[in-house]
Amino acid sequence: MSSSEIESFKIRFAYEFDRLLETVADLEDDAVNWKPPAPGTNSLLVLVTHALASAEDHVVGKAAGETVVRNRDAEFASKGDPGHLAARAAEVRRRIDDALAGLEGRLDEERDPPFGKWPGSRATVRDRLVHSISHTAEHVGHAQLTRDLLKARAAG
Repeated sequence: MSSSEIESFKIRFAYEFDRLLETVADLEDDAVNWKPPAPGTNSLLVLVTHALASAEDHVVGKAAGETVVRNRDAEFASKGDPGHLAARAAEVRRRIDDALAGLEGRLDEERDPPFGKWPGSRATVRDRLVHSISHTAEHVGHAQLTRDLLKARAAG
């Protein structure tokens, strides 16, 4: 049985992934590919694709040290059918759950910092996990706002 802290991380990733998928539920291709007419915005497809890939990279790759194949530029160029997102989220959730199980008792191990202006040169596995959850939640917020703007646009 895993610790309550590991279980908490699993629950929080599952929660954020569910929220991501809710933003694209029942939307057509043109809706998930629409992006707000402002500089630096992204479509729902891009936001969900990037959030899932980033979580996988931070947890499975950076925290657990397993291989993750990722093309960040391709994430931000994503277009098309959102039909694969639920399966991708399930795959990433499984990989994260497996990685978290392997990190039991190792949350204080040192890792490279999750971002450049980290206080000090090293961080911990826990720091990586907390950063990944906050990053995923940030993109959930972006996705929810984008969906709200899409709905407002459709309402005229």
